[in-house]
Amino acid sequence: MSQEALAWRVALIVIILMGWMIAFGVVLRLRGVNPNAVAERNSNWMQRFLIAGAGLLDLYLVFRAPFPVLDDLVAARPAPAPWVALGILILGAVIILASQAGMGRSWRVGVPAEENHVDALVTDGLNRFSRNPVYLGIMTFLAGGFLAAPGPLTAVAVIVSFMGLTIIIRQEERYLRGRFGAQYDAYARRVRRWI
Repeated sequence: MSQEALAWRVALIVIILMGWMIAFGVVLRLRGVNPNAVAERNSNWMQRFLIAGAGLLDLYLVFRAPFPVLDDLVAARPAPAPWVALGILILGAVIILASQAGMGRSWRVGVPAEENHVDALVTDGLNRFSRNPVYLGIMTFLAGGFLAAPGPLTAVAVIVSFMGLTIIIRQEERYLRGRFGAQYDAYARRVRRWI
């Protein structure tokens, strides 16, 4: 597969993933759930930084296909294994989509405000294997992005996202422990944080 073909496929995957996430968020809002706690007053700088960074990375992955000069600007190199990169990107996207769908009304980005509590602790579906399957999917997706466009930008995205998501996960764990108590503690003993 040529680098140009890979760039177009990556752009399509990013567009589909972002479209799904926006549509899912709209459906939840129509059902009376605000899934984006990051946009609420209780978000912190790390959450806002990661959301902004994800938006910039998504724009780069979408626009590098029609504007290959972007790869030169961020010192990206050709993908060493384009099909592997594409497979990992797709796997990450599928994990994200399946995780969000499986969490239903309990899906949130960040710790919700008190009036927007999570109603149920989700322990089935992909949450049987990871306490944070959406974040696991994000990290898988980012690893695929790094393999598709290896360079400083995508490498920093992987490293900073892992550190930032770990901070957010710890905040969410405190919230879930306070909200669900012994039920969450039992779940945390059975299922690992990542995988």
